[in-house]
Parts: sequence; C-alpha cells; structure tokens
Amino acid sequence: MSTATQYATRPPLPHELAVEVVERKGVGHPDTLADGIAELASIRYSRHCLDTAGAVLHHNLDKVAVLGGRALFTDTGGVYDRPLRVVFGGRISTSFAGRALPVRELLEQAAVDHLRASLPGFEHVTLAFHHETTDSSKFPAWFAPRSLADLPERPRAFSNDTAYLVGSAPRTATETVALLTEAWFRRCPWAGSDIKALAVRDGDGITVTACVPALAGRLTSAAAFDDALTTATTDLTRALAQRLPGRVEVVCNTRGSRREPLSGQYFTLSGSAVDFGEDGLVGRGNARTGTIGGGHRAGNEATFGKNPAYHVGKVGGWLADEAARAVAEHVGPCRVGLLWRNGAPYDQPASIEITTAAESPAGPAEDAARHALTRTDWLGDLLSGRYLPRVEPVEQLLDDLQWAGG
Repeated sequence: MSTATQYATRPPLPHELAVEVVERKGVGHPDTLADGIAELASIRYSRHCLDTAGAVLHHNLDKVAVLGGRALFTDTGGVYDRPLRVVFGGRISTSFAGRALPVRELLEQAAVDHLRASLPGFEHVTLAFHHETTDSSKFPAWFAPRSLADLPERPRAFSNDTAYLVGSAPRTATETVALLTEAWFRRCPWAGSDIKALAVRDGDGITVTACVPALAGRLTSAAAFDDALTTATTDLTRALAQRLPGRVEVVCNTRGSRREPLSGQYFTLSGSAVDFGEDGLVGRGNARTGTIGGGHRAGNEATFGKNPAYHVGKVGGWLADEAARAVAEHVGPCRVGLLWRNGAPYDQPASIEITTAAESPAGPAEDAARHALTRTDWLGDLLSGRYLPRVEPVEQLLDDLQWAGG
C-alpha cells in the first residue's frame, strides 16, 4: 500500500501562534508521579524479560493510579496517618515458558525508586500497593508465552493499533520557559517538587504563573516562605528578561498569605500535594515532550508504561519525534504527523503530514522523515529512560533561551 505524504502550510507551527500557552506539571505532581512510576515499571520489567527470556514480553502498564495519602499537619511539620497508595493496572505477562516472573517485586521496587527520586520528603511518606493487573486475553498464550514464537511482533515490529502520532521540533521558547520555571524553583532547598508552571506567550511577551510548595523542615513561617518566593521569582524574572525579546512577568503562589500559619500555605511533607489526598493518573499530565501545549496539535496518546518493543503509543511517538528532529535539521522548525493502521510495519505509515515554517523543497523534508522511519533502534533508547519525567538542568535551559535575547 502506498503512503500518502501531505505538506501543510496551516495550521501554524507552535512558535508561529499569536498566543501560545504551555503548562508543565512538575515531577512531584500526582499525575507526573503516575506517569513516572508506569514508565519505570515498564523499563524494569522489560529489562528483566530481556535478561531471562531474550525479548520484551507483552505488557501495558499505562493504567497506574497514585491515590493521595493524608498527613496530619502541625504548624511546621506533620505525620502521615493514611498511606499513599499506588495501584498497578493494565495487562502483563506473569510467566514465560512455564516459569513465573517476579512481577510484583519489579513493579513495587520501581515505584519506590521513582517516588524516592521525585519527592524530596519521601522519608515522611507511608506507602501501600494494590495490584490490579491482569493476563486476560482471547489469545491463550498472549500473556503466558510458551516460547518466543508466541510473540508475533518478532522479528519485525508492527503497529498494534490504529493511531496518529505527532512530533515537532525544535522546542519552542515558551516550552523552555515552562520547564525552566520548574527547574529554577526546584533547586531551592526549601521547595517541594509538585511545582506547576503555566507560561503564556502573547506576541513577544511572556507571562508565567507558578505554584511552588514549601517543604517541611526548611522554613519556619509563612513570612519566610513569602520572602523566599519573592527572591526566587525576582531572580527568575531577571534571567528571563535578559534572554527574551519582549516583556516578562512572573507571578507565584497567587493565594499565599504572610499572616496565616506556614501549614496553611502550599505546604507539604513529601514535596507533593499527594500529602492531602490529591490523586494522579497516567496520561492526565505532560505529554512525552514534558509539557502540555493545548495549541500544539500533538495528539493524545499516553506514552508512559506502554510496551517499548512494539506499542504504537510508545514506538510511534519515538519515531514521530525522531522524524521531526531529522526534518528540522534540514529545513528548520516543523511538525510531523504520522498515521499508522493496525498491523502496519512502522516504516509504512498510512500517511505522513509534514508542516514546515517556510517554503522549502519537499524532497529533503520527506527524505529525512522517511529515513527516520526506517530506524529500528528504539528499544535501547526507550529503556534508557528517554521519556521518564525529569527536571532538566537550569544552565542548559538558559542556554536554550539565549538566542531569543538577541
């Protein structure tokens, strides 16, 4: 079947929007925690399968829920009296060739390791795990393979569903500002990790609204918290103004008060709102880009926790990102949309949609995209943690913005 390639001049690329809105849910946000647990659990399980079976067995762990606990707060501290609960859903192979796999142990350790890395006050958290995964399927050997012959995606992977995946490159300045806002506050020792940033670019002007939690044991009063926020906000505003061409405004914790107790502010034991019952679900937060850009037309596939060997929501996303990066190297800012039908080889999408910032010969863009789609080396990159939630280095993000200041 031939693949149709379309070249679009509209809709505009993200950086061409008159108004661009980008949100970042920080690594400690409940939704981001769920994403990270699902992704790391899939990585750990996949590595174990490669070591013991020689291939990644069938699994989809993109149904993780993080159910908030409950802390009883004092003025400057507190203690958990209801645990944070991690619920594992989805389907997963629990055996290979009749031998049981340590699924529960792998998943629980992944959750502990990710929470410890993402929550600066992890030592205050109590945890409980609930396993609701299943091996149900109309194919008897799908989640209990007798041998590698029961994995039909080998030796050549193909799309397991009909899906539309989008990649764009390079990252916009607004996306970088949203990521930088989290990174800027996260390096403050008094700050938790459940940081939310909303960056709005209107023409050349940028407005950032941030919400940053205090971390127990680091501050003694609401006034000290307000002073710390003010200092960090002022410094961030100055750094952005030096690198961006238009007006810059940064506002933080708009509901804060210097007069109430510290525990009455955005105050946490763990660093996250999971302390007071906030829940998180895979796919409700950041896209695989690390941000939420409602006007970016980036599709709605949830990447985290899906099988890295063949699932279109994971492999297709990786290929879309790589295709966009390759096109951008040849013709500048671009957007690449890829449609696969169920059962299609990954180098044969049903359509390729390429949008570029300026008129350019179609050949180089299409050649770059099609060459990227011939790649089959995604597994190593995905198992290295490419899409694990992380805080990027402040210095790198500042360098990324440097060009905009002229």
